[in-house]
Amino acid sequence: MTSTATEATDDLDVIDAELVDEKQPAVLPVNAAPDHAASAYRLTRHTVLAEGELPPRVEEQSAFTARDFTVPDRVKKRIDERGARNTKVNRTSTRVRFESWCAAEGRVAQPTTTTANVAAYFGYLMETGKDQAGTKCSLDTLLAYLTRIVSGYPKGDRPDGSLVREMIEDYRLEEYIPAGCEKEQSAGLTLRYLVKVLDGIDEGTRIGRRDAAMLVLQYGMLYRSVEVTNLLVKQIRVDTDGVWVWTAKSKTRRKGKGRWRFIRDRADLQIVVRVRAWLADLRELCEPTEHDQNPTGGEPAYLPAKPLFRALTTLGNLKRRANATVRGLFLTGRAVNEMVKARAKAAGVSIINGLKVTSHSLRAGPNTDMAEALVPLAERNQAGDWTSDSTLADDVYNRPDGTIDVSKHDPLDAVPLFGAFEKEPDT
Repeated sequence: MTSTATEATDDLDVIDAELVDEKQPAVLPVNAAPDHAASAYRLTRHTVLAEGELPPRVEEQSAFTARDFTVPDRVKKRIDERGARNTKVNRTSTRVRFESWCAAEGRVAQPTTTTANVAAYFGYLMETGKDQAGTKCSLDTLLAYLTRIVSGYPKGDRPDGSLVREMIEDYRLEEYIPAGCEKEQSAGLTLRYLVKVLDGIDEGTRIGRRDAAMLVLQYGMLYRSVEVTNLLVKQIRVDTDGVWVWTAKSKTRRKGKGRWRFIRDRADLQIVVRVRAWLADLRELCEPTEHDQNPTGGEPAYLPAKPLFRALTTLGNLKRRANATVRGLFLTGRAVNEMVKARAKAAGVSIINGLKVTSHSLRAGPNTDMAEALVPLAERNQAGDWTSDSTLADDVYNRPDGTIDVSKHDPLDAVPLFGAFEKEPDT
């Protein structure tokens, strides 16, 4: 009996096994083939399976070739240039400066870095100031730098930005504000001042008509400088009592739908007359060639997909833009800013209530005028393309004159001159 049992046991394959509770799911299906190489499963942390469903096997993975990872040059260019150009340039330069500083300090910046390295770098910026000139870095600059640096690393390897944000807040309270470095705002170019600027423009010239049309449109739309330069011919429609303007996107509505907005004509702005005058000029202009600034029968400037506002020569013809590789036919926001400052200076209103006039003044000005006319915040947010719950229109972009005497009255004027400057009494 014993011998028979032993012989029977010798004829069987002995398998090492572990007793498993039948109620617990098996790690691998019970009918898996014993050949491990043929039964390898492709599992990642993102694999999702239903009850009883088998994961994909390794051999089922797609057989990619080099073509599956290659895109045409034009597509690669789109990938590399995605996002706003200024954003890409600023992001890259910020990261390069951080990496250069780390290299000089013997610290590691790539392929990842530490929270301590980032904190040390921002401590360095706070202590040395901007561009080694001793000027303190602004809070906006520091916060922008932090976002650009931290976001440059993979999500799982990013340093702790919250620690540096606390450092920046302490810096604001303890160093930045006591040093008198509060952010300077642009003046509000309200109607009382904008009318003076418009009165000083010679609208008998093509440049004057362009600038006047740009100023009233920017005021009416509360546009940032780049937004007015981005307007196309087809995005403006003149009506009998005003103009319709289409905004494709804005700084706060980058991915939202475009929208039309109506600006009613006013006797003080004369929007209809000024826009019509500029459109008439645009119809007379053709793209310049090497030998002719306004060739007869040349390519017209007045085409739907071309910019509404163009760079002009002193004679009022279109400037050639062959070297304008960034903006092409479009004006830059900087050009608009310089135009606004020059026009304000010529009208004697380059400084209003102690603040400098810039292109941003045409955003603060109309908001201030509407606030003084008791236009609700919600309507002003919609007009200026701020988000519906934003309070910037009240907290940042409102520049009321209040009790400020714009005639430059100084109460010290009543005090007689002293000493050698004292006026001789009348005899």
